[in-house]
Amino acid sequence: MNKATIKRITGRTEFWIFLVLVIMCIGIQIASGGQLFESSTVVTILRAMVVDGMFAMICLVVMVSGGFDLSFPAVAALAYALSTTICVNNGWCNTNPLIGFLLAIVIGAVLGMLNGWIIANFKLNTMIITLGTQTFFIGITMGLLELKEITSTLPVGFRTFGESYLFEVTNSAGLRSTMTTMFIPFVLLCIITSFVLNKTMFGRALYAIGGNEVSAERAGYNVKRVKFILYTVVGASAGFIGMIRVCMARQSIPKAMVGKEMTIIPAVILGGASIFGGEGSVFGTVCAVGIITVVSNSMLLMGIDSYWQDFFNGLVILVGVTVSAIQAMRRRK
Repeated sequence: MNKATIKRITGRTEFWIFLVLVIMCIGIQIASGGQLFESSTVVTILRAMVVDGMFAMICLVVMVSGGFDLSFPAVAALAYALSTTICVNNGWCNTNPLIGFLLAIVIGAVLGMLNGWIIANFKLNTMIITLGTQTFFIGITMGLLELKEITSTLPVGFRTFGESYLFEVTNSAGLRSTMTTMFIPFVLLCIITSFVLNKTMFGRALYAIGGNEVSAERAGYNVKRVKFILYTVVGASAGFIGMIRVCMARQSIPKAMVGKEMTIIPAVILGGASIFGGEGSVFGTVCAVGIITVVSNSMLLMGIDSYWQDFFNGLVILVGVTVSAIQAMRRRK
């Protein structure tokens, strides 16, 4: 490996994020008395990464395009709460959850279309728009439709799918943990996101728009169409991920997604995505989600108050924004 290659690798944010993750894991392993690398703990952390990691993927593509989506938790909540309610009322999905997933994807896509149409046509600040639609969607969920929590009456198909697992492990204390089947959709979404961003014209368009929207338009990219498709796909994906969460938690709680963006967005920023757009990678995002998940789970291992999680998330936002600003200043020079 020559010096140019080493310089290129070490110059990427992903390298340092991965290094931080490794060092953090070693430190926590020592501090927790060797509990972190227990097989059951590793499986628990990987399970915890599934939903947050999938949300991070859709947040990543939005930030690469120069956008900022605060509404995806509200989209997911409305999509899964409404689709689950429809399935319960009609006696569907008692053997197969497919209809529930399809409903959630369609509902999410429609909500995403609203975001995409407003953002593409009015060219307003995406943070303000999605903050408004977030409140609007929550109002529909909790006010207009008055969707209720569904626990004991959750369709059997959802429960069965959520309880399915790839393998199980048992640690030295006899604690059993299972690797959920939902880990497969997480891995597939990471692969698909990486492929779209790096190997397709749509991915190139996202990076171009995030880098400079005016230049992208002059280069021949249909910015309005790209943004509309982007937010439609993000909405559909949010609905799908929301149903994944329902199956894993074996309950549909409309309020469960409130504030989720404050965990996901810091992870994406920490993973190297610029708040100004045009930068970001799947590997860096996964590493950052890993850091936040490891810290969150390690607090329980070491008996640290969970309120410190908010402190850590706030610190991550400050560090991520600072790094993004520094990178932007370097590009301008």
